[in-house]
Amino acid sequence: MAKPVPTKKITVNRKAVSAVTLLVLIALTVVFVWLGVTGRNMDAQGLYKLLPWLPTTGTEARWREALVPGAELGENLVLTFRPQAENPLTEEEKAETVRVIAARLADLGWRDTKVELTQDGAVRAIMPKAADDGHLEHLLDARGHFTFSDPQGNEFLTGEHIATAGFGMANQAGTDFSLSIAFDDEGKRIFAEKTTELVGQSITLKLDGNTLVSPGVNEPLTAGGVSIPGFALEPAREYAVMMRSGAMPYALEVAERTAGTPLLGEGVQNRLIVALTVVFALVALYFIIRQRLGGVVAAWMLLVQLALSYFFAALMRAGFTLVTLSAIWLGFLAVVFGIVVLFENVQEDIRRGRSVRQAVKESYAGRGHAALDVMAALLIICVVVIIIDAQGVVGSFAKVLGISLLVGLVLTQVALRVILNETLTLFGDRSALYASGVMKKEEE
Repeated sequence: MAKPVPTKKITVNRKAVSAVTLLVLIALTVVFVWLGVTGRNMDAQGLYKLLPWLPTTGTEARWREALVPGAELGENLVLTFRPQAENPLTEEEKAETVRVIAARLADLGWRDTKVELTQDGAVRAIMPKAADDGHLEHLLDARGHFTFSDPQGNEFLTGEHIATAGFGMANQAGTDFSLSIAFDDEGKRIFAEKTTELVGQSITLKLDGNTLVSPGVNEPLTAGGVSIPGFALEPAREYAVMMRSGAMPYALEVAERTAGTPLLGEGVQNRLIVALTVVFALVALYFIIRQRLGGVVAAWMLLVQLALSYFFAALMRAGFTLVTLSAIWLGFLAVVFGIVVLFENVQEDIRRGRSVRQAVKESYAGRGHAALDVMAALLIICVVVIIIDAQGVVGSFAKVLGISLLVGLVLTQVALRVILNETLTLFGDRSALYASGVMKKEEE
């Protein structure tokens, strides 16, 4: 009978594993934050690059390419328009002109803008400098009056009856785009009657009296809308924006084009970045003083939460605006609240005689669960707001806040707990390392 072969029991040095785990996570954090500040070229020619996304002071503008400053916080483009009208505009016409320009800017994604009337009756549009592109002026100064006419040139429908409009590719090659138009109830009736009458003929779509396209009518169009092909990408986009905003009383002409300072004053970017950095430093210092080694871990998680929030805001093209900053830092405060609740319960349990490891476990399972409930409730509210106002300012705020809260949930409920347990394994669970002012055990 063969003798059993003796096996050597392999023991794992748990402290070594924890040390390696923490070092790897710290290294990843340092690299991520460093890339957030400096960016990186992904090839030798710099054709592909990761832009920096963490705001820093100074004149270096690369992070501003990822987080484009809005009109309130960055350099501006100021366009002054004058109406092409023989007589001065009425108050109603002035108000409508301002509304239409503001609507077109917002539709392009530039919500952090300002449109106002000057004392001499001109209209001034202040927008981020990055909004300066090839089609912007044409889009803002065109009246935007659309009409549909029959082959004899008789107009039978105007843009006033367009309820909404969009654009999309008309072929798979992406060389032809179409306008998709939906009419209001009156427009549906008129369009259905005329297209029934004009089967086998054509209709003409005009903008400010100029013919855009004259598609043929093969069958009555009674569904309440129409899709018209034959456009390039940029014109299709412009026409859809103008249809959604409505027409101005008169066309405009650009009288002046200048550069402007931020609406909140010169140097506001640097002052705001410094102020927010100080806020983070004070919060981190509070946690370190109050929770000591646990506070260091908490400050680490808060740094990661901010870096990730700015990163996703840049991916979403949210811009460096007051709306974006408010959402990111409200998410930051929610995470601070969650960590405070967790650690206060940990300290209370430590004073009652529990070990630190047991106190952390009890905090996550017990009253510390309130932090999860609060952030989850806020996240649900954000989802509802996004559904209701996906393209508006409130919806944009909710998108950034929702991402920030989601990141915070993962960090506080998963990453913080894992790192605290690894820290306890490596450094031990002496109460003085994790709670300031620890008193003697309470008598039971």
